[in-house]
Amino acid sequence: MACNHLRIWALSLALLAAPSSLAQDTPPLAPSITEPDARALIEAAEAIDMEQDPAGARAAWEAAYDTALTLGDVDATDRAAIINQLGSAIFYAGGREEALGLFREAADIFAEAGPDHAEALEQSLGNVASILASLGRLAEAEQVQREVMEIRRTLYPEMHVQIARSYFELGSVLNARGELDEAASLVERSLDIRREVLEPGHPHIAMTQVSLAAILTRAYRHAEAAELSRDAAEQLEANLPPGHPFISFARSSYAGALNAWGRYEAAEPLLRRILDERRASLGEAHPQVADTLNNLGVALYAQGREAEARPLFLAARDIYRTAAGATSVEAARMQMNAADAAMATGDLGAARAEWLDTLSVFEETGTAGPDRIRVLAELAALEALSGNAPAGRQRLGEAHALAVSYLPEGHARRHELTIDDVWIGAINGRAMRAVPHHVDDAVMALAAELDLVDVDAARDMARSRQRAFRRALDIAMAATDREAAFRYMQLVQTTGLALAAEATALRGRAGEDTAASQVRQRQDGWRALRRAEDHYISLLAASDTPDPSAIADARRAYESAREELAAMAGASDARTGTALVSLDAVRGALQRQENVIAFAFTEGGGVVLRIGPDGAEIDRLAISRDEAQSAVTRLRAALEAGPSASLSRAFPAAPAHQLHEGVFTPRVRAGIEAGSRLFILADGPYRSIPFEVLLTTAYTAPMDSDEALRGAPWLIRDHGLATLASLSSFITREHAPSRPPYLIGFGAPVFEGEPDAAPVALAALLRSGSDGLRALSALPPLPGTRAELEELALLFGPERSDVRLGMWATETAVKTADLDRASVLVFATHGLLPGALETVSEPALAFTPPAQPGPFDDGLLTASEIAQLQLQADWVVLSACNTFAADGISRAPDRLAQAFLYAGARSLLVSHWAVRDDVAAIITAETARRALAGESRAEAFRNAVLGVMDDPAIPGGAHPGVWGPFALIGQ
Repeated sequence: MACNHLRIWALSLALLAAPSSLAQDTPPLAPSITEPDARALIEAAEAIDMEQDPAGARAAWEAAYDTALTLGDVDATDRAAIINQLGSAIFYAGGREEALGLFREAADIFAEAGPDHAEALEQSLGNVASILASLGRLAEAEQVQREVMEIRRTLYPEMHVQIARSYFELGSVLNARGELDEAASLVERSLDIRREVLEPGHPHIAMTQVSLAAILTRAYRHAEAAELSRDAAEQLEANLPPGHPFISFARSSYAGALNAWGRYEAAEPLLRRILDERRASLGEAHPQVADTLNNLGVALYAQGREAEARPLFLAARDIYRTAAGATSVEAARMQMNAADAAMATGDLGAARAEWLDTLSVFEETGTAGPDRIRVLAELAALEALSGNAPAGRQRLGEAHALAVSYLPEGHARRHELTIDDVWIGAINGRAMRAVPHHVDDAVMALAAELDLVDVDAARDMARSRQRAFRRALDIAMAATDREAAFRYMQLVQTTGLALAAEATALRGRAGEDTAASQVRQRQDGWRALRRAEDHYISLLAASDTPDPSAIADARRAYESAREELAAMAGASDARTGTALVSLDAVRGALQRQENVIAFAFTEGGGVVLRIGPDGAEIDRLAISRDEAQSAVTRLRAALEAGPSASLSRAFPAAPAHQLHEGVFTPRVRAGIEAGSRLFILADGPYRSIPFEVLLTTAYTAPMDSDEALRGAPWLIRDHGLATLASLSSFITREHAPSRPPYLIGFGAPVFEGEPDAAPVALAALLRSGSDGLRALSALPPLPGTRAELEELALLFGPERSDVRLGMWATETAVKTADLDRASVLVFATHGLLPGALETVSEPALAFTPPAQPGPFDDGLLTASEIAQLQLQADWVVLSACNTFAADGISRAPDRLAQAFLYAGARSLLVSHWAVRDDVAAIITAETARRALAGESRAEAFRNAVLGVMDDPAIPGGAHPGVWGPFALIGQ
């Protein structure tokens, strides 16, 4: 996915042909032209801002140039100066190829004129090099830039803005070639010179920071990149008039850095604001509008909203095509993203046509570099998926050859190409006895950078590498290499939920209490930084003035913790990576009649693994992702509708059975005994459905009565079930310290709404002042939760329980309680999902509204606040609605569960959809009672659910919409 903030060579021209408001006093352009009409045309053209009005600037400079050609006494170098200006105007209008020819023409004239015109020559050659770079002709661009640098060194001292420009421009080319360390060093040198020789606050300082941020983004130094571009935008806002295009450019860079960081949800509102501003000031057809449309499309695409993203990519492409013609390289880059979206939505025909058209543009314009590598790799994949492996390998061979020339050893794209090369054969029937070593090395290199100190960044990076991990899984399937498949399955499953559990496990691996505390401090430092920046972004997107001090304070806290950990004996960042476990380790952790079922969707058809104490089995899934999504959508609709829907139509048995058969193939079922416990590691749409509601056999009887529903072959009838957060945390269950039973619970908050009131959006609750309190108070009461917690308290006894009910069930009570002592922690209240207010992005648990809301207690315990808790609970029960509302897409709002796992919880009981408080009370209390009596949590939960299902005294209790919302997660 291409984001325009990475193309820093365009800024070379932006700085060269800066708006007139930044220009220093210079002699008049083309002084040999004295004819009044011609002079007036030149002055009129100079008065037009090329970025604000590229079409008008182009027309004006064309008129000046045409007039100059009719004059007989014009110096050749003055004509060349006008050619330079015309080239700049055409560049801003999107005509890069045409501008290149004009800059070359001007350079030839200045070169022929001799050393007296060296300054004009280096300016023209600098423009030539910048456009060559933008066209992907990087070797030519580097050669010209080095020539320019030598000319400038004959003209200026080292500490001069023109030398700074050379460092900058050469660095931009090396950035495009993937030589990121040298590129960053050159642009940092340029920034140092500009800070030294330019007055404080000069816009070129900030714009150089923007460019350095682009390089650091590509080097995965996302935090530094975001900080640089954020600071640049603030500098420009302080020193330029409102609406200046440089401000928008820097903000766009900041949003682009967030995109590259994987902060797509945060970037989206900022990009929408930038888009509105650019449309208002530049019009619908401006190239900067196209750039913003493209970057907004990237943010939407990465959130799983491909259908929304594709029209934005196509609109961006069309703007560039209108400005620069059908062979516009920029238009082709936008079209690459549109082709990605077409592939993601299953339109392979459109994707193929667009990739081929993009390649033809690159061939016609001589564009090479990373963009061409990407096109060739995508075409190779399309050929492979169409069964044409030879054509796919040919395309991939071309991509490999370019990668060797343009990308350094160890670059992520080169690792991906290594995987793709073997994957093409794997999905086309090539026999393999094992996964080749070089493929495994490439996969492990891609996984090596997942750092659990910044859990969110690890999740975002894992998300960007999912395709490579899934293709590696296809290779392992083709080789029937169970051990490799198991490793790659863990990488595919590096979700936010898994990484939250891994982050807690990392603290355990840190050893002594001090080291574990420091790891937690570093992790919390990153989370605090994220929260502060998210708040900053939300304010920026809402046109307010953010306070950057919170971001700076959080960064300082993180750096302090990082330094303290680094100073400890044996401490190093190598300890903070994600831990992959072996098949033998998992088999050793399994008890008799326990099995792990892990599966993932892939382009080759999907892979499922069954791991038991006796061994492991591997098979292809018997369902596609699209089929699974369709079945889940039908099943969820019936489940959420509940028993009332069964009065008008039977429960849909077909999708419940289809989903079961898709995972539990004959080969997988063969190793599973009735009554065994199953630990599930699910993928895709399956993440948004509890497995207990699946049907093990085809059920043809109409499921329209309690009797029929009770008699159905639900999976939970045969098996205790639990959802795994991660495999590495699973194997530590036997080593977890035994904790004495102690219950802490909060429930039955004071709400005054109607019992059957419609759900209240979280946005309404988080509005300031009395409106927020009224909305919180208007939530429906939960009378069953009082009985639930009182019964739990009786089970544990007064010496082993601390329960806060009614007016005492407050956010303050949670934050001030000694939660560290709890072995079981219960929240019996409403779980709320985010509403439409743009500054709200977190789910929360609701508590008794405070008399005076404040930062410490506003009645809502958000996911970020939960993550700050210090827990060691064996079990956290979220007896509330929507506490695990994962949707199977990248935007899955299962952040409450993630937050509790990150805070230290070992396992959770959560809900997928709205629950009845009477049923929640029964299941929670019965599960706890059985667990205290010695049953495993999975068996205790199973028996509690079956008790509800089989009890005719519970109205509607036989319906899976009533007993099925709950899921047991964790160890």
